[in-house]
Amino acid sequence: MKRIGLAVMAMLLGMAGASAQTIESVYTDFDATRCVMFAPGEADTGIPRQAVCPGYGGYPVLLQTMGDNHSLYFGFPPQGELVSRWASFVDTGTPHDVIEWRVLSEGERQIPLATIQRWFVAAPERDAPIEVLLVQKVGLIEAWQGCIVGYVVATGNPGANETARKMADTLAREPECRAIEPVIEEGTVPLPEYMLYGY
Repeated sequence: MKRIGLAVMAMLLGMAGASAQTIESVYTDFDATRCVMFAPGEADTGIPRQAVCPGYGGYPVLLQTMGDNHSLYFGFPPQGELVSRWASFVDTGTPHDVIEWRVLSEGERQIPLATIQRWFVAAPERDAPIEVLLVQKVGLIEAWQGCIVGYVVATGNPGANETARKMADTLAREPECRAIEPVIEEGTVPLPEYMLYGY
């Protein structure tokens, strides 16, 4: 009986530990003027300008700029690479000045799993830009794997924010980015054409 009681207690403690995990949103500002450039780029040869920006809890935001287009990477890139991937929209896309981080709390440890950022994408056929929530897995220190996991069109989609959070909380747990195909969620407005290099 004593052995059974200890087993039950261990199981209950394990359940309590699992239930202690919570995922919450933390918001940081994004201001390109606060970024520090580390590579000037070469516009003529298609090499983007690269800069590092403040992020959450020591996790950087890496910004690449080429012409009017921008690409953002969150967290630490693969070893030996500064910024390894380019992800942007074909038409000019402008990122919002607020980044939502989905942060997993395990006791006193906080781990940023994913980011959600609203983009305003030029749409020549419309009077206003199309708003898209870009969901990205954060490159963690021990894993070095960051990538886009999904696109949620916010224009014409009233449940976009909650959809993006659910997407972030599930897909960002995948161990490797190459195992993830970006998920696309649209409302009444289709997703603008996007481009990915180096994925």
